[in-house]
Amino acid sequence: MRSAIRIIILALGLPGLVFVQSIEAQTYQQATVTYVSGTTVYFDAGLGQGITEGDIVEIVQDGAVIGKITVTHVTEKRASGQISTDAQAVTVGTQVRYLPVPAEAESEISSQKNKTTLRDLGIRGRVGMRWFYLKDNTDRGGALSQPGLDLRISGREVAAKPFDFEMDFRPRRTYRTLGDGDSSDTESNRVYQLNASWRPGPFRIVVGRQTSPSVTPLSLFDGALLEYRISRFAVGGFYGTEPDPETWAVESNIRDAGLFVETGSAPGTDTRWTLGGGAVSSTDHGRVNRDFLYLTGRLVHGGFFGVFTQEVDYNRGWRLDEEDTTFTASGSFLALRWQATEEWSFSGGLDSRRNVRIYRDRVTPVTEFDDDYRQGYWGGAQWFGDKHWLAGVDARFSRGGSAGEADSYTMNLGALNLTSFGIDTRLRGTHYTGPFVDGNLGSVSVSGDIKANIRLEAHGGLRSEKEKKFFDEDRSVSWVGAGVDFLLTRRLWASVTYDRTTGEDEDNDQVYSSVSWRF
Repeated sequence: MRSAIRIIILALGLPGLVFVQSIEAQTYQQATVTYVSGTTVYFDAGLGQGITEGDIVEIVQDGAVIGKITVTHVTEKRASGQISTDAQAVTVGTQVRYLPVPAEAESEISSQKNKTTLRDLGIRGRVGMRWFYLKDNTDRGGALSQPGLDLRISGREVAAKPFDFEMDFRPRRTYRTLGDGDSSDTESNRVYQLNASWRPGPFRIVVGRQTSPSVTPLSLFDGALLEYRISRFAVGGFYGTEPDPETWAVESNIRDAGLFVETGSAPGTDTRWTLGGGAVSSTDHGRVNRDFLYLTGRLVHGGFFGVFTQEVDYNRGWRLDEEDTTFTASGSFLALRWQATEEWSFSGGLDSRRNVRIYRDRVTPVTEFDDDYRQGYWGGAQWFGDKHWLAGVDARFSRGGSAGEADSYTMNLGALNLTSFGIDTRLRGTHYTGPFVDGNLGSVSVSGDIKANIRLEAHGGLRSEKEKKFFDEDRSVSWVGAGVDFLLTRRLWASVTYDRTTGEDEDNDQVYSSVSWRF
């Protein structure tokens, strides 16, 4: 691993900012991946462990860095972000590491040691601009231009008080031009998080738009949460409404209320575990929407990692008439990983959740495929040898979602951190078959550092399939692209990515660019 300056990049040009520092004078902290969805990776460290939005987390196997995560969402004990490598190479239980940045190393806001900075007050964040452009080259013609802003600020124990807050605003404006020359523009002021919390003694009160790691089946709500936590035990309740799924505006149609409990192992033990559960009641326009119980748990022991969530619906009213039974098992999720040797690991699980909120700023043919085939069960094996070579296979049997009942088989190969330019090469091949289509998907990416502050990437792929239900015809789509990431200053970062996609009834150019400044 090279010392001095490390260049950390974002996955596929998503917005964010890197912070560069010497790694020789720091001590790594470790965490564990708890869930992977497309290019989004979740792990068990948050604000309390020194993680903030915009931080870079390295994915490690056998001491070698095989990928990087740029943190986009943080709670007190959990965080998630976008991965800068093939998501198939990262599974639940994979180890990650990060370098907490000392306050004195980030005091560039002022060179005067006696002057209070935002970070001294416990406030961190970033502000940036992004722009997405799409040009339709088919006979339809037309174009789309979408400039946007990012403002993400978090406060932890602000001014040494038991007060925290989170703000995540991503307003954007969309300009559309149709093939006949007509044009339109719309504005969207998306708010992903906006909340404040107060922690008097063992209590924690959170008000606003929020997520809660203790209420895992409910991803986002506008309302209030009250928690009482002592030692290894916590209990609490919440009430709120769900935002509009399209516009993210505050809505009062769907109302949620619930209770939860949580317990876990003592800190520092060899076997680490958590177990929690609760009950949630939801109404839609005053009518029954969904009532359910849930149980969730997590276990880490040696090379074994497991996490699960099980939901059980309690049916009443019209739902009882539809289901014809009082209780229905639903929303099962299980992920297991076993690090058998230094080189070999095995993973598997199942996912029958019907609705999972996915946050994406940019969609690619690969992420679109993985989202379609998410539901079902899977198993696989991964090999990582000599700190440079990666190989993995897995089988996934989809049993829901847009893919229906379909089977897919994937192989991943990688050569990582080669030569003094840190070149990474990855290949993926997937064969899938289902009731409507059979097909193959392949992708390749190559990236490397050309200077200490510039990293280039080239990528491409092909997806071909045969429709066998109605028309018995072949279809294919291919894509090629390139990206460049610049570290302009210690806190200022920029990225530009270009993609060209062609296929049956599809021919377009896309450009995604962003500039971010971290404070």
